[in-house]
Amino acid sequence: MRMPRALGALLLVLGTAAVLQAPAAGSGAIAWHDYDAGMNLSREGGLPVMMDFSTDWCSWCKEMDKDTWSDGRVINRSERFSCIKVDGDDRGDLVSKYKIDGYPTTVFLDPDGTEKHRVVGYLGPDDFIRDQDFALGKGPKPAASRGTCALALLPLLVVPAIIVLRRR
Repeated sequence: MRMPRALGALLLVLGTAAVLQAPAAGSGAIAWHDYDAGMNLSREGGLPVMMDFSTDWCSWCKEMDKDTWSDGRVINRSERFSCIKVDGDDRGDLVSKYKIDGYPTTVFLDPDGTEKHRVVGYLGPDDFIRDQDFALGKGPKPAASRGTCALALLPLLVVPAIIVLRRR
């Protein structure tokens, strides 16, 4: 059975468009290290640190795992960092040291251990890439609070205000 030329050309165009729009493929996953191994890798290799603080019970952490940490572009940029994954429930000492007050939180450190930047809350891959670029010295400082977590709290502030205003 022969495929009509027009159909073949259409499939070729659609296939090419799909490949061009797909995120760049990385090595498949971020190479996460525990704290001690990641800090040693940073010191020895002169790499900046990207440290993710999360917990098993945090729903936004799971969204970061699903959306952001699995994105090929984020994975590719992550290869320029020593990547450390910290379970906040297991490492209270690090939660205190880095003053973590919410999950997920990503802390970027210079190779000397000085904090360069932090992201508090969920960010999708497009926004997170800007933060990675800033931490690498390749872009402007991203806006401080554009995460979904802040937007998710908006109804908790607006609804009570409406109720109070209606009672007056």
